[in-house]
Amino acid sequence: MSTGKKITGTVLGAAIAGVLAGSAALVPWADDARATGAARHGDVVLGESKDAVPSRTASDWVSYGDQAAVVHVAAEHEGAADSEEVAAGEGYLSRTIDLQVKERVWSRSGATALPESLSIVADGWEFKDDGKLRVSSQDASRMEVGHDYLVSFAHYSDGEWSTIGTGAILPYDNDEVGQGEYQGSTVTASAYRSSMASRLVTGVPEPLTYLAAGKDAAGVKSMLTAAVPDATAAQNYSLDAVARARLVAKAAAAAAAAADTFCRVAAPLATDADSAYTASELSDLLGDLAGMSDAATDSTILRAYAAQLRSGDTATWTSSAVRKTAATRIGRACTIDVGDLLPTDTGDSD
Repeated sequence: MSTGKKITGTVLGAAIAGVLAGSAALVPWADDARATGAARHGDVVLGESKDAVPSRTASDWVSYGDQAAVVHVAAEHEGAADSEEVAAGEGYLSRTIDLQVKERVWSRSGATALPESLSIVADGWEFKDDGKLRVSSQDASRMEVGHDYLVSFAHYSDGEWSTIGTGAILPYDNDEVGQGEYQGSTVTASAYRSSMASRLVTGVPEPLTYLAAGKDAAGVKSMLTAAVPDATAAQNYSLDAVARARLVAKAAAAAAAAADTFCRVAAPLATDADSAYTASELSDLLGDLAGMSDAATDSTILRAYAAQLRSGDTATWTSSAVRKTAATRIGRACTIDVGDLLPTDTGDSD
């Protein structure tokens, strides 16, 4: 079991969380509610999990997943509790499930073939004194024996298979996404979709759990085939899902830092900054911004307007369509009003 790997579902307990750094993790029972930050639903503890690999959207599935398949949970196996937890009378019991592949839905080009049957780690149980509760990640399926699921799998560098995250496990009883087990209980596709709809956030891409609800495997395959993977992930398909996700996060952080620097440099151009700059100074500033832009088109536009300013022909830059486009691009990128983006220091004096 690789450190940092995303293991199916939620892993509870400080010792387990320490071993699986980066995987989904909850805290042990703190009181009769049994899990801090977790809800109790019958004999199921629903806890918040944090995935090491993104799994919400179809793009996530094709960026980090290697295979998507319909599987049947044939059996489950309980692991041993940590000796310290046994002594304390409370802790976590791991669970391994045996899966039978019923249908192969999607495969990334060049990916390792998915075996006919496999075993993966799933959400287990919490125990306290003589009691035992099932554990499930919030807003995810636990993967119970006897149920079918449509799952996105990743093949890791140590040869193990796992789901890519909690958003990559879709209930699939009776060949319909949303029908089956969810959070430890059996639900209908309609109820599942309604639950997913209640969690939609304006401005955030709709998750596959919502978009796929009510569809069959062919419908999900069409969605995955049409999905566009993250460019950084696609360039690093030779790495496993966690390594890809880390590179994507690193690239995103670098892009955010670059955007922040770009906007810091552009700040004096805001109309409310009351800055004064000559045509030459404005040209130099736009040239600097062009070099910082990660969008080739924006960079070209900024350089073109900078060249017009250097020409010294006031009529050219005053009537320039490039100037107007440059102003729009800077304003949009940094959410500032740069006005007409004309020199504000013409050399005139009162």
